[in-house]
Amino acid sequence: MHEDLLRHIWSRQLFDTSRLITTDGREVRILDPGMLSRKSGPDFRNAIIRISDVTFSGDIEFHRTFDDWNLHNHQNDQNYNSVILHVVVSGKAPNTPLQSGRIISTIVLQPYLFSPIENIEDQLSREEYSSKTQAIKCASVNDPLEAGMLNEWINTLYRERLQEKVRRLHERLCDIIVSLQRTVGEPHPPYNDMIDDIPIPQGNINRELFKQKIVWEQLLYEEVMDGLGYSNNRVPMKKLSGIVPLISLIDAAERITLVPIQLEAILFKASGLLPPIDDVHDQDSKVYIHSLNTAWNELPQKIALSPLHHTEWNFSPTRPSNFPTVRIAAAVAFLHNLLYHTLFKSIITIVSGQFSTQETKIEQLQALFRAEEHPFWVHHYSFSEPAQERHALLGTSRSLDIIVNTIVPFVGLYAGVFGKENIFEHCLNMAVKLPLLEENAILRTMNKQMVKGKIKINAAYQQQALIQLNKRYCAAERCDQCEIGKNIFKEYPRNL
Repeated sequence: MHEDLLRHIWSRQLFDTSRLITTDGREVRILDPGMLSRKSGPDFRNAIIRISDVTFSGDIEFHRTFDDWNLHNHQNDQNYNSVILHVVVSGKAPNTPLQSGRIISTIVLQPYLFSPIENIEDQLSREEYSSKTQAIKCASVNDPLEAGMLNEWINTLYRERLQEKVRRLHERLCDIIVSLQRTVGEPHPPYNDMIDDIPIPQGNINRELFKQKIVWEQLLYEEVMDGLGYSNNRVPMKKLSGIVPLISLIDAAERITLVPIQLEAILFKASGLLPPIDDVHDQDSKVYIHSLNTAWNELPQKIALSPLHHTEWNFSPTRPSNFPTVRIAAAVAFLHNLLYHTLFKSIITIVSGQFSTQETKIEQLQALFRAEEHPFWVHHYSFSEPAQERHALLGTSRSLDIIVNTIVPFVGLYAGVFGKENIFEHCLNMAVKLPLLEENAILRTMNKQMVKGKIKINAAYQQQALIQLNKRYCAAERCDQCEIGKNIFKEYPRNL
């Protein structure tokens, strides 16, 4: 059972909220279930609950069993001191200790579920499938749609999607700045490498703080990790970038030059995926695990970790080339470049180049993310699964996806913060030349029910626009705000 299922159950309140009792016999009322958080730390933020006659405001953490709290080392992690309720599915669960010494209440959820958990999981799968395959409202009446209007709306939708991503990245950049200030106080070496441009002021944040290179690099690190996670492992990959923040690696790099095997040891330890050497039977795996443990033990100062639990990762249904173990190995190559080869500066320089063709820029960006062949991972997909043939750590399609979904909006944010309109235009010009990415269920639906061969979809930006159209307009039934819907339903109002 994946913990995402537990979060789904809580979000929809698929249980009898009127009968909830803690493991020590106290009545619970949920006043506000809180907001789902995909970042590292507790699962739901800013919840409000009443236990007996006391009202609590804070966070909620979910696990399959009570033992997972200790397995994840939350009892020693101050990031969980804000938790007010621990929710588990089954088992005998005592109350839960926090790092601060406070004891919080626990609920065992299974007795209160409206349906067996297997039925809930099956229903969730059917809903997800239905949402991806059901007909959009105008599917039966949009045949007269002109190619020119569709093309124009697609261009607008791509800019809209890009702006949404830039706004989200901007919010996260501000969070990182605030978090960094709490961690290290006022900027000081080596954290105050500054960008020469002067950013625009933003809210209550000192505008000089936007010039710290470390905050931009941390943002880039988080977003690339998200992209490496692909669809099934985005959440744990992004969590990994919080468990091993860039600032801790920079601090370690002051004492010793971190070679790739040491970075691998750090990330695999933090991921919870590194198995005991006796649990594997492949000799190459035993040798590699031994080398990782040796590299970890030889670090001059251990990096404090609160590892993920291995059950947070999805190996199925996932193609072996997308296994999280392979993607973590690819992340090491990226991290090494970020630490030692001015990757951040290289990205900005490539995108803003005035004399390079857009195709050349795309090739240069792909080269930045290209990982060298790894002596172990080129022959393995996991610690216990040898590959039948050699494979790359990061394929062409995944590197292009990271450029489309991470690099373009990241550079767009940089251009906006520093008032570099020319760089933003370079971003858009490059985006138009990015080739098609892999198709998914949403794109197949939109091609079949909206595009219908009226225009040729041959670029990634068009795919991004169709995803935006589906998610923000079709699925939300905002036909009256869609340029196509407004036009189509003038003639066919009965279908609206």
